[in-house]
Amino acid sequence: MGLNSVGGRSVATAATADNVGAAFWNPHSTKRIWVTEVAWCKTVTTVDNPGLIRISTRGTQTLTFTPDIDNAWERDVDHPSGAVLDATYSAQPTVQGPYLWRWNLPAAIGSGFIKSLSGPGTPGLCIPPGTGLAIATPVAVVLQPGDVSFTWLE
Repeated sequence: MGLNSVGGRSVATAATADNVGAAFWNPHSTKRIWVTEVAWCKTVTTVDNPGLIRISTRGTQTLTFTPDIDNAWERDVDHPSGAVLDATYSAQPTVQGPYLWRWNLPAAIGSGFIKSLSGPGTPGLCIPPGTGLAIATPVAVVLQPGDVSFTWLE
């Protein structure tokens, strides 16, 4: 399996619970991928409450960061899944299940989180075909703009 990373900047969401600010999407029809790390660091001085949650539909994205061979850590092969990072939506993705992790962040530029998802016996959090992992706001407050990165194995 090869390690890959992709990063981008999200914009602020509406002050609606479960609004997605950015999501890592696996469009492949059969290939599973494993997210090993997620990082998000906000770019404004406002309090917010990000969380990680699975999504079952991609929504209608208006800003997508598409990784290529340069995002492969060994720069040997482009990622076969076609996974992408979406960061702005005109129609929200469908969130699925309860939040996996949640944070409450202070009003400080640069505050955020780095979450390692690999552990004993697992290469990371599995993202099945046609699903994704999103950074969203669990409560009805604006999810502020931020720099977001996903690292994954496939």
